[in-house]
Amino acid sequence: MKIIQISDCHLFADVNKLGYNDINPYQSLSNVLASVGACQPDLILFTGDISGDASSASYQHFERLLKQTKLTCAWSLIPGNHDNPKALVELFSAEHLWHNSPQVLTNSQWQIHLLNSHHQGTLGYVEGDELDSLEQQLTNHPDKYHLLAVHHHPLPCHSWMDKHEWLNRTDFIELLEKHASVKAVVYGHIHADIETERQGIKYLACPSTCWQWSCEKTFGVSDLAPGFRVINLAENGQITTSVQRLVSS
Repeated sequence: MKIIQISDCHLFADVNKLGYNDINPYQSLSNVLASVGACQPDLILFTGDISGDASSASYQHFERLLKQTKLTCAWSLIPGNHDNPKALVELFSAEHLWHNSPQVLTNSQWQIHLLNSHHQGTLGYVEGDELDSLEQQLTNHPDKYHLLAVHHHPLPCHSWMDKHEWLNRTDFIELLEKHASVKAVVYGHIHADIETERQGIKYLACPSTCWQWSCEKTFGVSDLAPGFRVINLAENGQITTSVQRLVSS
């Protein structure tokens, strides 16, 4: 099974507005989606910050780009700190939202769990009842392999982005490490490609589809190109993954 992770699109109400490094997030996402279509994924996970200004117009632009790309695979999204969860619920059908979790993939040994870490400002927090529900699912299905998707970073990235933290991430990690069937956590927020393994669980960060943050102690923007993550899930629980970036024309 092939999953594509797309994150931190930061679309504006104004499709002509530029952001950091003079990148137009609307055009950049359009280019990323064209590349994703060629990968023929089974599922696309959008891991938050679809919008950069929480406007309804930005989500309408997102929907338009999806239709223009003519993707035929399933897709799901979770909110990031820049998103408006209420607007997402109003604009998109439940089958595409984080409430539709876990996703039990047909004829597969994998379950995909979508978590909402939208909280206050740039900070993240996953509500206790959501963590309780996750633990119940993991307990009830130890025979399955589990991949979790969330916006905020569960492990420190040792950069200036750590001040925009996930407040109860320790509770989350302690929960996961009680279940050997958990194989990976994918996330966004830090606009960077980082891969870490802890207690047999892969933690996979995703590049942004627009500007990339530098992994330094003070604020900075990287010159790396926009990109996305490709994740292959094998039926024996193994995961292979790579990052693809746009090539400058």
